[in-house]
Amino acid sequence: MDTVEKFEQQYVALAQQYEVSEVMTPKSKLIFILESPHVSEVENGVPVAGPSGATMSKKLFGPEYSHPLGLLLKKHQEESMERPSLDVVGLLNVCNIPMQSKPYAESDRNANSELLEHLSKIRTSNQKTPFKDNELLAVQQLILEKFRNRLKAISDRELTIIPCGRFAQKFFQLANVSSEKWTVIMDVPHPSYNSWSRERYQDAINNVLDEFNRHKI
Repeated sequence: MDTVEKFEQQYVALAQQYEVSEVMTPKSKLIFILESPHVSEVENGVPVAGPSGATMSKKLFGPEYSHPLGLLLKKHQEESMERPSLDVVGLLNVCNIPMQSKPYAESDRNANSELLEHLSKIRTSNQKTPFKDNELLAVQQLILEKFRNRLKAISDRELTIIPCGRFAQKFFQLANVSSEKWTVIMDVPHPSYNSWSRERYQDAINNVLDEFNRHKI
């Protein structure tokens, strides 16, 4: 078994229990790209189901909306109601399984320790491209190819693509998927630690809000 196949098998094994897929419908127009799921996301089965998602909701819909964006979209899909402000939003992770060890049961961490160790290093090493370590390269290529395929699947749609944070922006550039039908907004921070309310990012956030308001009409 070669290195790529070994990590692919570990990824598939973990995905059976811990994978969090994208939230997207034919009506989605504004696609936020995030890093990977964490504890709240695994528990609820949707991206940004925790504090980062709450930051996004407040900025998009107003300060009275404190429910995480992922949970709002999950409820919206379950109720199948037409809400223009929710219909247009989609969520997509670079990596569909957690890149941190905390969401995993101890037995799963132990059984797949090599993959999880490499995922953690890739997550915290945004400045390193390419990696010199062959195993790190193999794991990065594994998650990059899966991410690239998800982007290609929506390349024929008229969308606004918003990679949030340095990790998502790095992988969006590495994926090298583009479309004449896309508007891409770069330099948007990850919504963790209430960063979307910081003064230094307001130009980028205002661009997001302009696109959001344009699409939801």
